[in-house]
Amino acid sequence: MQKFLTLADGAQWIGTAIGDSNRTGAGQLVFNTGMSGYQETITDPSYLNQLIAFTYPLIGNYGIDPSVDQATNIGTQAIIVHELADFSDHYTSRDTLAHFLTAHHIPGIAGIDTRDLTTHLRKTGSQAAILSNQPVKDFAAEFAAVPLKKLPAKPLPVGVPNGQQPNIVVLDFGEKQAITDALIARGCQVNTVPATTSFKAIAAYQPDGILLSNGPGDPQAYQTVLPLIRQLAAAYPLAGICLGHQLIACAFGAKTYQLTFGHHGLNHPVKNCATGEVVMTAQNHDFAVDPASLAKTPLVVTYTELNDGSVEGLSLPHQNVQSVQFHPEAHPGPQEAGIFFDQFIQMTTQEAVANA
Repeated sequence: MQKFLTLADGAQWIGTAIGDSNRTGAGQLVFNTGMSGYQETITDPSYLNQLIAFTYPLIGNYGIDPSVDQATNIGTQAIIVHELADFSDHYTSRDTLAHFLTAHHIPGIAGIDTRDLTTHLRKTGSQAAILSNQPVKDFAAEFAAVPLKKLPAKPLPVGVPNGQQPNIVVLDFGEKQAITDALIARGCQVNTVPATTSFKAIAAYQPDGILLSNGPGDPQAYQTVLPLIRQLAAAYPLAGICLGHQLIACAFGAKTYQLTFGHHGLNHPVKNCATGEVVMTAQNHDFAVDPASLAKTPLVVTYTELNDGSVEGLSLPHQNVQSVQFHPEAHPGPQEAGIFFDQFIQMTTQEAVANA
């Protein structure tokens, strides 16, 4: 069965349907350069209402492992691959990618030149696209007709401090499961609460630290949460990852802008401004902090991206606030940036000692 990938600028690729062949997908089209981790990528809430083009030519060869899903509900609109593996071969595999896509009602297209598509996006920038069963005649009307997905609202957990230290509250904007897992692996008690949770409700958990999670979309759409972030920063050690990093920047007066084609992959070199050390990082974001806007804020740049010089980390001197644009939990990706969690935990324990 044919499938048509049509971009807002009129460019089109024709391939073979995979996944839920009856479904149309529409949203922002981005490309991901990871050679592995397709399952974690597809289930990452930060890809809400996006179409993901995988640059690696063969996807699905090691199957599906339910234990690595990053969310129970998949917000991805569609996936694009050059070749979908006919079978999977790995001891953790419990399903094929083809069946996984069908079961979760995710459409896809295979058999197109993803190198050509990626080159096009690098020249024109990420843009709106439609994946359909018929050639697109009226892009605007057909794009608007495809329903947007929403992140499911999570209930507020009932959390009681159990004596395990540190006690971390994660403010959930679309959190990857691997963030919670990374904290738990380091001995933390973790309560994940909706991003709409009040300061009073957060304080009831008696947290030692607060972490703002990753999530989808433009940080400028989250203006209502900025006063809460400033309130939390004044009361607790505060950290942010990806969208959380951008929101900390916005809360203290910085601006953000949209990258031409974003950073989506496992191979981004980032420099520590204090030590000069370079670490390889996993990244997934379409917006970044405007470095020029930082001059009138109290924020200090701690990491920069070596590929394009964009801001990758911030801190707030004289307050226990730090953030990173990259994903220290990786999953998939290099693990060396995981030291961010160790530094955050150290920050919370030092604060606890100071207040004892």
